[in-house]
Amino acid sequence: MASIGEVARRAGVSITTVSRVLNPVSEYPVAAATRRRVLAAAAALQYSPSALARALVTRRSRMVGVLLGDIADPYFAEIVRGIEDVARRSGYLVVVCNTSRDPGTERRYVTALRDYRADAIIFLGGDIFDAPTRRALERELISLTSYGAVALAVAGDHADLPAIDIDHTAGAEDMVRYLIGLGHARIGYISGPLTVSTARYRHQGYINAMTAAGLAADLVEEGDFAYAGGQAAALELLKREPTAIFAGNDQMALGVLAACRACAIAVPGDVSVVGFGNTSAAEHAVPALTTVSMPRHQLGVEAMQAVIDALELEKPRIYPRRLPFHLVIRESSGPPLLARIGKPTRRRARSSTAASASV
Repeated sequence: MASIGEVARRAGVSITTVSRVLNPVSEYPVAAATRRRVLAAAAALQYSPSALARALVTRRSRMVGVLLGDIADPYFAEIVRGIEDVARRSGYLVVVCNTSRDPGTERRYVTALRDYRADAIIFLGGDIFDAPTRRALERELISLTSYGAVALAVAGDHADLPAIDIDHTAGAEDMVRYLIGLGHARIGYISGPLTVSTARYRHQGYINAMTAAGLAADLVEEGDFAYAGGQAAALELLKREPTAIFAGNDQMALGVLAACRACAIAVPGDVSVVGFGNTSAAEHAVPALTTVSMPRHQLGVEAMQAVIDALELEKPRIYPRRLPFHLVIRESSGPPLLARIGKPTRRRARSSTAASASV
């Protein structure tokens, strides 16, 4: 079998140029005439590049593993898109692994990626702490760094790794202050699973803002970051007559909108509904969802660029950073009805009856 050096000599180019032309994911610019010469030489010599051989020579697999909690959640899709946009241009293959927020599954993926000599592992979303699994994960991460790979967290902290993220607590505080500014005092909150660090940070932000305003932070239900969990939690909260419901992510907020429709509760006329994340589904919801906007694509872009920059160092290192967030105000939020008309609402009797009937 011909070697890459023979292809380079036949085409009259360097081995590096041959590698750039034949790498299926590289977008490095190569002149069209040069590309044609390389491809013709490779075809004439029946040369087929081996990714494994390339990895053995360069000691780099050009593979990046991305671990996320729920592959069906659109929250993660935009982050992965940002990672992929940068990785593709730089000739890296991205392997996406769905952990189902299970620490054991996560650790097994890390082991597999280490065995494939992945150059980097990027953890998306909040940490789920499980002491025995954590110790095993930490051993795997030490093994990764021993051969020059890097690991980092994005959109949440993870195993004390450097993180590229936003301030989740501050984001939740800003949203609650916005609702209080509209005149809401009975603000319900639906958290994500409190075993997940980002869910705890956002919940703490709700508590902080409510407490600072002298309001009770007791209208709380724990959800699961999923649509159905948000809907079920909302049906419970609506029995306690909130004037606004803040869901800890957009998927649950969409479930809240569904619960309100089932109970014939107008949004935002009777209850304001807000979320966290600013997914495309939030923008296209009816009514369009007010939410905390995270720069999710940019988080992915900066994470992958940080990986590439770190791998060019003699001792790879990634520095943590925080990106800005902002509120996106849409049609799902407004002043409470009492603040607008100054008298009791008919919604309360209606929602209590409807909620009871749905249980």
